[in-house]
Amino acid sequence: MSRLLSSLRDLILTQKDINKSIELAEAYGAILWAVDKGVYDDPELEALLTNRCMSLVHEDDIVAPSKDCIHLISEPYLIGGHTRLMEQLATMHSEKPDLLITRQSDEAAIERTRVFFNECTVLQFRTPLQKVTEIIECLKAYKRVVLHIHPDDMTTVIACNILKGMTNAKIFFVNHADHVFTYGSSVADVYFEISTFGLQRDKKKNISGVKSFLGIPLSTRLVKKAHRLPAKGDALNFFSAASPFKFKPVKNYDSRPTIHRVLSEFKNATFWIVGANPYTNIWWWPLKLRYRRRFQILSSVPYESYLKLLDSADFYVDSYPTPGGTAFAEQLVSGRRCVGLRAPIQGYSPADNLKSKNIDDLMTSILQCDNDPAVIESVYAVNGYEAVKSRYLACLYDDVLCANEMERYVAWTGDVAAYEQTGKITSAIPPEVIAKLISFDKGFLLSVLRELSAVQKVKMVLKLALLRIKSLTGKDVGSDKA
Repeated sequence: MSRLLSSLRDLILTQKDINKSIELAEAYGAILWAVDKGVYDDPELEALLTNRCMSLVHEDDIVAPSKDCIHLISEPYLIGGHTRLMEQLATMHSEKPDLLITRQSDEAAIERTRVFFNECTVLQFRTPLQKVTEIIECLKAYKRVVLHIHPDDMTTVIACNILKGMTNAKIFFVNHADHVFTYGSSVADVYFEISTFGLQRDKKKNISGVKSFLGIPLSTRLVKKAHRLPAKGDALNFFSAASPFKFKPVKNYDSRPTIHRVLSEFKNATFWIVGANPYTNIWWWPLKLRYRRRFQILSSVPYESYLKLLDSADFYVDSYPTPGGTAFAEQLVSGRRCVGLRAPIQGYSPADNLKSKNIDDLMTSILQCDNDPAVIESVYAVNGYEAVKSRYLACLYDDVLCANEMERYVAWTGDVAAYEQTGKITSAIPPEVIAKLISFDKGFLLSVLRELSAVQKVKMVLKLALLRIKSLTGKDVGSDKA
């Protein structure tokens, strides 16, 4: 894979057309986003492409910024924590900030997001260089720009780097994807941390700006609830929900032994997983065959049904080996009993202190430990809405930098290299990215296929075929992201 990435990076730099260079740079970023190769940023590439664009961008009629703050997001979503984090930060301003959306997005997601902002601008689909110019035009009136970009969004990074040379705007980067590769190291004046994992991984980056801890704010009100400690013969319901990839076994990190132990020792228990794919996530099949009705996997359920399943749960179990960010803490403050294993990716809330270091300890915690009030108190100190708001506004308006408060409450036991892939690639690369590379050079297809595991080879060929059918028929044939 290193040879493939190196040749792709060389192709980016040797393209005479800057638009093609930026498109390839975003494909390069998307591959590194999908596949952990121990590379987490590339400020040199950002600077090289910025320099090439500078002479092509018209710079007249520049005035001193007069407006306060604008947020910029690559693409909003209806679900997931990325967009919700941006929306919560928007509510912390005394007056609604403005918003710029730079990529084609779902209309329903755009309409939902508009509620949280004063003015919302959506860029039209244009060439990368035209988008750079339009982004600058939209941003140059603002004193503060808060970025919520996708890890592969080189276009926005270039635009903001040029903007900084034209005005005195200050760029704040909310690195929501702190567990993967991301562009942005060269552009942020302030690089916000949201976890201890991000703090550890940032040590492997070359970040030009200063760093400040932000944290992910909770949106749930505290529900104080004491629970009866169970017996092994009780009919208990265990519940977990997350995207499929968060349950996928990685190296020696695997949730299946935990589920097997729970269902084998609690003979009347059921274990529900919502979000996994029971058909394509084949690692679940042995457990399903063994426990049948007591082990239930649902790819998705209507929201009302999801709430009913959640309300009936005796225990909320965080996804593993990739945790759900602050989802675990949200369930904790909602009054549900929470258990789980400490994952290699960690440090998003002090709720980690309720997790166990091994399966034996987890089984003991189910039988003997209720939620600790001291842990709930520490969760609010780090992730409470008012705590995050105080840090956020102090940094934006008073230049106050905050140390990572997670280090005060939770000892670091994670592994930043846990997901690094040294052999054949077992994670999914978006087929649209590979299709883009093939449009430049058909040889990339064989180069990519050589690097994939057998399962991913088959999936990639099928996805590319479906993508081709879609382009010919104009119909959305769908794709599996597992």
